[in-house]
Amino acid sequence: MNNFWIVFFKTLNRTLNMLTLVSVIFVFCLDMWLFDIPAPCQFFVACGKFFYGVGLSFIAAYIFYLITVHYPEVKKARTVYKVSDFPAMAVVTNIERIFIDMAEKQGMDIKRENLNEELIKNILSSTRCYGDSTLNDIDSQGKTKAKNWLEYIESVEKTYRSFINSVKPLCSQLDSEYVAAISDIEQCAFSRPIVKAISCFLILQQDIDSITFKSGFEDLFLELYKKSQALRKIIEERRLRYKLT
Repeated sequence: MNNFWIVFFKTLNRTLNMLTLVSVIFVFCLDMWLFDIPAPCQFFVACGKFFYGVGLSFIAAYIFYLITVHYPEVKKARTVYKVSDFPAMAVVTNIERIFIDMAEKQGMDIKRENLNEELIKNILSSTRCYGDSTLNDIDSQGKTKAKNWLEYIESVEKTYRSFINSVKPLCSQLDSEYVAAISDIEQCAFSRPIVKAISCFLILQQDIDSITFKSGFEDLFLELYKKSQALRKIIEERRLRYKLT
């Protein structure tokens, strides 16, 4: 069956489905047997006709709802979530990449599925803020030069915020849970507080090589990571609901 029709039937309202089924059974029974049973008085005849009409009206209204409301809503929602899927997931993967790249620089092969708070803290404690990152840049002389980790996190933040900006035009058509997860990441201050704090360390003439991301910055990284995982969970749920993969 086409994925769209699977989504169409899976997203039907269960309560309406049950009421429609009851109406169909009731109308069928009235047509097949109950109308042929002699009624003790006209009151019962009138009641039977009334509920028969209500049942038929409900069935017709439900069919009308499926054609004019549910069908276009499912079609629109599936399109919107499909369009938003790539930039929204890119936000998540760019945040996860911070820790994966830090681990790679330390000779560790870490997969996204293996990331957890304890592992992230260990990675941060071994990453020197001014050490060479996995990201390169071109200097004024045209030579390739590795960015330090402070420059790296600024670059990654700029990247994932650009993807957030790609999702924002769709927010009016996305559900509130999805929008809230995107907004949480957008509002999360990340690289700027870290860079400012490191600058203060340098003013105090602290040795550059001794400064790692363990120096009170774990909470900022972990907060961003948790928010990214909340968004990942929502994206994966929408992928499953709307059969996007």
